[in-house]
Amino acid sequence: MNTVIIKKEIDVPVDVLIDVVDILIEHELSHQITATDKENNYLTVEVEYDRDERDVIHEIEDVISEYEEEDDEEEDEEEDD
Repeated sequence: MNTVIIKKEIDVPVDVLIDVVDILIEHELSHQITATDKENNYLTVEVEYDRDERDVIHEIEDVISEYEEEDDEEEDEEEDD
């Protein structure tokens, strides 16, 4: 049976880049930086994985989501002040 390789581009905020890269390295997923956005402070990382590794991608997405939620909460608190 052939393994299907999936490519996905993920926008990673610079503030969580080390956490995301640690996950990629730990699971030995092939990845490369394909773009940067200085204005919004993130990098686009292309990741190659197979279906068995989808949980790793979800873990990365969770790290990013948690960061974005915390960032939104901080912005809301600043607006309240």
